[in-house]
Amino acid sequence: MAPLLLLLPVRAWRCCRRRGATGAGPSGRPLSSSSKSTFDVAVIGAGIVGLASARELILRHPSLTFGVLEKEKELALHQSGHNSGVIHSGIYYTPGSLKAKLCVEGAALCYEYCDQKGIPYKQCGKLIVAAEQEDIPRLKALYARGLQNRVRGLQLITSKEIQAKEPYCRGLMALDSPYTGIVDYKQIAQAYAADFQAAGGAILTDFEVHDMKVAKESPAESQEGIKYPVVVRNSKVPDPRFPFLGIHFTPRMDGSVWLGPNAVLAFKREGYRFYDFSLRDFMDAAAYSGLWKLVGRNFSYGIGEMYRACFLSAQVKQLQKFIPEVTINDILRGPAGVRAQALDSDGNLIDDFVFDGGTGDIGGRILHVRNAPSPAATSSLAIAKMIADEVERRFEL
Repeated sequence: MAPLLLLLPVRAWRCCRRRGATGAGPSGRPLSSSSKSTFDVAVIGAGIVGLASARELILRHPSLTFGVLEKEKELALHQSGHNSGVIHSGIYYTPGSLKAKLCVEGAALCYEYCDQKGIPYKQCGKLIVAAEQEDIPRLKALYARGLQNRVRGLQLITSKEIQAKEPYCRGLMALDSPYTGIVDYKQIAQAYAADFQAAGGAILTDFEVHDMKVAKESPAESQEGIKYPVVVRNSKVPDPRFPFLGIHFTPRMDGSVWLGPNAVLAFKREGYRFYDFSLRDFMDAAAYSGLWKLVGRNFSYGIGEMYRACFLSAQVKQLQKFIPEVTINDILRGPAGVRAQALDSDGNLIDDFVFDGGTGDIGGRILHVRNAPSPAATSSLAIAKMIADEVERRFEL
């Protein structure tokens, strides 16, 4: 299972050489392209989880110096800026899992943070609809799971109540989740970054981490010798993979509605257009035995997903099960996102968040976030608290 998201070299001496980077060091001075910078803690990856974690750590430890290293020229450019924008309530996740715990906690923190910062959101609610009789037992099981996860305000509603809430929607029964909402997560990520920088943190963009090693001598400016001597250097390396989802009608902050999505294999890790392709990324995925085991078990379903992704009329038939009035003339092809999804060697999608550390001189000073798929954005503040707790425990901050 490959690391997908975030590294935390704690109290690491960082030697950074970068080209055309923007940002400021701990002193507030701009960092030049040939500068070296020393940080106590470096967070690699300026997505929403990385920025939330950096923010949480610097607020807890204002006496330490912190840096965030991001390979792109902008923050939250990939998954954090290409998602549905849903503030999830925590219904679906396995009771007792990190996803369940952190999503419920994170959603409450997300609403609170948006209120504090004046970030617009809509608590529009969500209906999970049973369109056929065979869907009802699954809906009731989902309701029971949501209650176990302590999701706020959940209730089962009848066909008439569905139409009262959504006049064009048809269904026999629905699960009403009033605390589900929508927001622009890129805006939240940028607010995290602003908090981090206001507390003295430095963000280095256009800095793609290439390798890490133990320094052979103490930096000249060090006052305590070579206690945590990790050197991080930059270059170029890539990132994500994929999941399966059901039919969604997702309102957006701009007033539009996203329909779908389809879940298909991405042929480029950061390709957001339908025909984006990277031979290197495709070969990397194709060479992994776990992918072929997953494909073998879900071949017909996968072909159906790809067919509906190519032919909008086929997707419309799925949408019409819930809103019969929708026609092909009502829709346009929408944007795409790429979601990192860990996959084990047996072809099983890793369902929960995965955090772990390594061993040895370098590995022992790093905490990896190996799997943080949806609802990572919803859970970002709760994840950050957990990561900060773990960093403090592992590295004795």
